[in-house]
Amino acid sequence: MTIKELPISEKQLGAQYSKASTTFNVWAPTHNKISLALYDTEKGLFRSLFPMAKATDGVFSTCIEGDLHGYFYTYLVDGPSGISEVTDPYSITSSANSLRSGILDPEKTHPENWENHSRPRGSLGCDAVLYEVHVKDFSGHPYSGIKNKGKFLAFTENGTSVQNTKTGLDHIVELGVTHVHLMPVYDFLSVDEEIENFDGNYNWGYDPELYNAPEGSYASTPHDPLVRVKELKSAIQALHENGLKVVLDVVYNHTYQTKTSNFNILVPNYYYRMTEDGNFSNGSGCGNEFASDNPMGRKFIIDSLLYWATEYKVDGFRFDLMALIDKETIKLAREALLKVDPEIILYGEPWMGGLSTLPESMRIYKGVQCNQGYALFNDDFRDAIKGDNDGTGKGYIHGNLDMKHRIHTGIVGSIPYDQNYIGFTTQPCESINYFNSHDNLILADKLKVTSPDANEEQLIKLNKMAFNLLFLSQGTPFIHAGNEFMRDKFGYHNSYNAPLSINAIDWELKAKHIEFYNYVKGLIQLRKDYSCFRLKSILDIQKRVHFIEENDFAEAFKDAIVYIIKEDANDDYDCLLVAHNPGNDPLLLSVHQMKDAILDFYIPEPEHEPTKVQKHHKTAHGKHHEALEHPKTVKHTSAKGHISQKPEISNDRLKIDLLFDERGYLEISESLDPINHHVVRVAPNASVVYKLGHKPKVASEPSVK
Repeated sequence: MTIKELPISEKQLGAQYSKASTTFNVWAPTHNKISLALYDTEKGLFRSLFPMAKATDGVFSTCIEGDLHGYFYTYLVDGPSGISEVTDPYSITSSANSLRSGILDPEKTHPENWENHSRPRGSLGCDAVLYEVHVKDFSGHPYSGIKNKGKFLAFTENGTSVQNTKTGLDHIVELGVTHVHLMPVYDFLSVDEEIENFDGNYNWGYDPELYNAPEGSYASTPHDPLVRVKELKSAIQALHENGLKVVLDVVYNHTYQTKTSNFNILVPNYYYRMTEDGNFSNGSGCGNEFASDNPMGRKFIIDSLLYWATEYKVDGFRFDLMALIDKETIKLAREALLKVDPEIILYGEPWMGGLSTLPESMRIYKGVQCNQGYALFNDDFRDAIKGDNDGTGKGYIHGNLDMKHRIHTGIVGSIPYDQNYIGFTTQPCESINYFNSHDNLILADKLKVTSPDANEEQLIKLNKMAFNLLFLSQGTPFIHAGNEFMRDKFGYHNSYNAPLSINAIDWELKAKHIEFYNYVKGLIQLRKDYSCFRLKSILDIQKRVHFIEENDFAEAFKDAIVYIIKEDANDDYDCLLVAHNPGNDPLLLSVHQMKDAILDFYIPEPEHEPTKVQKHHKTAHGKHHEALEHPKTVKHTSAKGHISQKPEISNDRLKIDLLFDERGYLEISESLDPINHHVVRVAPNASVVYKLGHKPKVASEPSVK
């Protein structure tokens, strides 16, 4: 019987618990005999064996009477080479080191008030600010001020500090982000849950074993199958009650084990893509790739996502190597998840780690996400900001003007803005804007590689410029924990299994770089305060964002990017003026130029012209582009209205308020006197935001330019 001929099942798989009995269902259509092994301890040798009956859909089942809460189980699979004992792929908990699946009464896993705890609402799309963090990094440093170091419970602690600065949960709340993106918290095999070597026993966790069970090394004890579940729920509840949504990092593209995995022993070669010569396809770069396009592989992924969304009340998912998950599976998963929570957020990596047998038409590359309700990481904007990931390549923040065009495109959310700036999105929130995640050099280390002779002050300016571009652009911003106070990893570019002494967040850096931290916190608040940095549609961006190009003011804007964002109907100003100056010389803006920015509102709307979205296919052989037509876009930013004659604005009627400069977001904006200040200065390696407006003309006032 071929893979395509195998029966499929819609049954609920795994252990279905009740106090009266537990039913076990496992899909293994190629086998004829499977038994359930039931253990009353995690390591005891005594077990009870129960035969399982096979149905025509390939599911083996048995029902065991009695309350099995706290018991462990495995499946004994009678295969061609003998009997193999495996865990259940649908396990919801396990013994230490995943040797046996665990059985739990779900009601006993809930922290106090779990069912009724308050979950934050809102912060959708471009309103989100994503904050990626590793559980052990978060609290493992000796001077974190956190008691439960390296554990789920660290996220429940309030009142922690170091050198009079907040750490841990209080820090995240103070920073102002909206979503905490937890790096893998499911069960993985690349650490030993029983080893006490706290520093060296470390891994990021992209080595999945039991997808629906929490990782035991993050629990206060790995031996009690209840504890890991309850403590993860406690962490999620605490984050929710502090106004933070929770995103889980999920790795459905591959498994840690291949031939000996529970999936492969239960149904050989079904859950993995295979090459024509019978080897495992390796699009993940980790030895295999999960066959999401096979019906029961797709069912597993969707079932798993729904389990986390319902049982753990998580608010979103980040997909590792999302290009390896076929687009139909993601489409169906999203439809199912929206029924659980209409505010759920989905995003992922639009690339893979090697050559794959998944047909290219089924892969998720940039452009595929258009109007599909999920977002993708924008590596084009990332590289344009800072240069390459691990080398000496420079980005726009270093003054590399070759990146200027890509920065323009990123600033407008990578939409098809006009004939010059064409990105891969149809909505700005489809772009996850970032300059680093957990992978590769963290920004502070990258900038030391790129600018080895830079002093501390210069490095701070470069870090600030990267944050300016991130938070003053359209799209959804994403940062890695510690970026906000220039966290480093001692130059490690791939610290996935480096010791905690390399990976732990050094919270003392926050005190050291407190001015920089406050600068970043202010940027986040500025973005929240002004909705024009969070526009939702192509048309809105085209109407309201206008670049002041080099040819408008010649040599003055050679290095800089200057743009205006028109006000919303409820705002008390005409527009914001944003200027990014990566050069080593100050940028001078005249009052005349600022008046012209306001008057730009009165330029009549241009005709609609078709533009195309760029669809990016990234493969091992390079990047290919395919143009996708977007039927209704405008060639340039349109105006506020069809007014044939520009008004005349005298300097005494011009209002110029400085909101943000190299010092950060000003608590009280500084008003400039346009009569006495004819030139506004943008410092080298800095950005500014001005609020521009004009006072209404009094009827008796003469016309003066």
